[in-house]
Amino acid sequence: MQYVGSELEKLALKDADPDNADLLGRSAFNRYYYAAFLITRDTLGYMQPNWKGTQHANIPELLISSLKKQAKRALSKQRRDGLITHGEESRLLTELSSTASELAQLLKLAYDARILADYEPEIKTIKNGNVIFLKSHKLTTASQWPEKASRYCGRLKRIWKEIGLA
Repeated sequence: MQYVGSELEKLALKDADPDNADLLGRSAFNRYYYAAFLITRDTLGYMQPNWKGTQHANIPELLISSLKKQAKRALSKQRRDGLITHGEESRLLTELSSTASELAQLLKLAYDARILADYEPEIKTIKNGNVIFLKSHKLTTASQWPEKASRYCGRLKRIWKEIGLA
């Protein structure tokens, strides 16, 4: 998906016809969003199989609340059993919450851009030099969504393992 987004972005920047460039740019936003979404969906499926089918719009809430709730339960039991200290429990919960929150924010922003790209064709993309904008969203920023999602997901998997849930 990321490759397709990149190719669409290049085509949009080269195309002199503003209507064609708009369509290509919109599609690039969409592909970058889906790349980040699919990376996240795979991670959620790794963490808990039934989370893999979570609807797009519900993923940020799942990241913010459900992950923490499940981790908190497991860590509290480990602390009560004397397997970890209160400090270790706090550190892991903080790291999980922070990473999940950052990923949720990224996905919310990307989803907003995707909705604009897909459902509001009257809002045109604008080329400014080598940057394509869709309202306040930059395609150069969108191109980084998959890589950032991958980093956040890698951290979440590591923390999930450290908690003992994987």
